Amino acid sequence: MPHPVKSSLDKEILMDLSRRTALPWLRDAVLDWAVIAGALLAVHAFSNPVTWLAALLVIGNRQHALAILGHDGTHFTLSHNRRLNDCLTNLLAFWPIGLTVSGYRALHFKHHKHTGTEADPELGHKRSRSPQWDLPAKPSRILKYAALDILGGSLPDYLIILRYSKPDKPSEYFPLLCFHAIALAVLLGSGLWWAGLFWYAGLVTTFMMSFRLRLWLEHQGTPETHRLHLNFWQAPLLAPHNSWMHWEHHSWPTIPYHRLAELRKHLTEKPVWTLRELLRWFRHADHISSGQVVTEARPHDHLRSDNASHDPLVIVA
Repeated sequence: MPHPVKSSLDKEILMDLSRRTALPWLRDAVLDWAVIAGALLAVHAFSNPVTWLAALLVIGNRQHALAILGHDGTHFTLSHNRRLNDCLTNLLAFWPIGLTVSGYRALHFKHHKHTGTEADPELGHKRSRSPQWDLPAKPSRILKYAALDILGGSLPDYLIILRYSKPDKPSEYFPLLCFHAIALAVLLGSGLWWAGLFWYAGLVTTFMMSFRLRLWLEHQGTPETHRLHLNFWQAPLLAPHNSWMHWEHHSWPTIPYHRLAELRKHLTEKPVWTLRELLRWFRHADHISSGQVVTEARPHDHLRSDNASHDPLVIVA
């Protein structure tokens, strides 16, 4: 179904915003990898339980950021050359976290096509992990599951993602396995085996915690997509690389993530909510079971308030 505000955008503006370019993507990928390297250097220089935990949190957060970059490559936003687009996406984003671009693309395009319906794989994932995604939900319950993720409670979620994201051909597992075999050989040969431990531990703990928190911001409790504003530090922590502009992405998925802010300037028809307003609505929502199909959008306006909540995740933007 066409989005109701699409007619308000000039076709030339959309064509300009949809231009493909790899440079911003490559810059952000390098920065994400640099942050990961910095976290590992901190562990090497100051090895103690505090830096271990801090490094694990940073690594998982940036693994999640790489996954967001991989998601953008899934939409062919890097290059008109599909082979180059997919090679960069695999090498710098998806292979390191155990995915392939073809496998994720099949899963993700199904999500775009069937958002909020019984055929939406995201709802299927949430149903399989009931009651974690039940509404109403207080921020304290969201944080409880996030804390359990750090202890490995999200390992089943990671395995579900791998199972749902099978590549087009079994042969595509070969370069993925080669990538990890070479990386491990280099780490072992250089005495940096412990860096590999942090990487794989992050994938099944803090990476999945970051993944969980972002999912709460996108489609939870609505057949549509939440339209949010996150401030300068909420965004990199919860939804890096402009992934918090998820409403814009679902409306115009061919526009690269680094131009979504420019796209938003042209759109004023649909209201934008703060993180506080969304979390307030989660607290007061009608009962919705994990993965349940919602047929009507839930209004937020009646929950807007100038009174700040004392919930730990409620932040005034």
